[in-house]
Amino acid sequence: MKRIKKKTTDSAVVGIVTAILLVGLAVTVISIIQVVYIPNIMEQREAEHMDKVEEQMASLTSVIDYQAAIAKKGIPIASFVTLGNRELPVFVSSKAFGTLQIFDNSSSVTINSTSIFPIGRITYSSTNAYYLDQSYSYEAGAMIVSQIQGNSMLVRPSFSVNFNETQNTTTISFDVINISSVAQKNMMSGFGTSPIQTEFVGISKNITFSDVESMTITTPFSNAWFIFINHSLIDAGLNEEGHPPQCLLNDTGQAVTMYFLSDPSSDFKVSIIFKIIEIQAQIGPGWVK
Repeated sequence: MKRIKKKTTDSAVVGIVTAILLVGLAVTVISIIQVVYIPNIMEQREAEHMDKVEEQMASLTSVIDYQAAIAKKGIPIASFVTLGNRELPVFVSSKAFGTLQIFDNSSSVTINSTSIFPIGRITYSSTNAYYLDQSYSYEAGAMIVSQIQGNSMLVRPSFSVNFNETQNTTTISFDVINISSVAQKNMMSGFGTSPIQTEFVGISKNITFSDVESMTITTPFSNAWFIFINHSLIDAGLNEEGHPPQCLLNDTGQAVTMYFLSDPSSDFKVSIIFKIIEIQAQIGPGWVK
């Protein structure tokens, strides 16, 4: 009887130890998954979401450009932007949030320091838990991506430079798309999918400026505009390496200014064909006039 009792007790102890070891192993495995793999999985999910938002904002850019091109009133078009991601089930993780917002009169274009034209923009900005935060903005016909390191232009605006070397004249054509909000439906935050509706309103300005001395774009994305304008000037034959610059570019971090340099030995002149196309936008379902 004593032997049987001792054997039974030993078996029970072994069973308890085995159970503890199994529980410890399970906790260790779950901890490794939680600490190592879950952040990697969530980071990948948020990176894929940023790629999706980029595609959606590029699609929104195409829609607005199409509306501006056909110039037909009364046809609102809805686009959709996915704001964020949900957390993973079972394991501990965080949601990724996003904000889609219309900023009225947030930037401006100034010609000859006297003619100032305010313009608005549409911006998506992320609040990620694992991946680098990014924002995508549609401004003046351009689509710009921003990170902590800076910003760059993904879609070019309707901006062209034509340098006539024979006549020593430069003509700049700039079609600016101004975004304005409707009925205070100008922001949505969260992690769902948000509709944004846009509609062509009209052309508010169509002016040709002659003998232009300067043009300034006041914007939080001055680096992107600086690089784009500089490439546009070089492609047109201005500011080429080895030649005296005829346009001086200045980036203050808040604005980019083009100073057109006069040459006493020539009649170098600059004209700007400037157009403002009005697009109304509202965020959320329904269309409110």
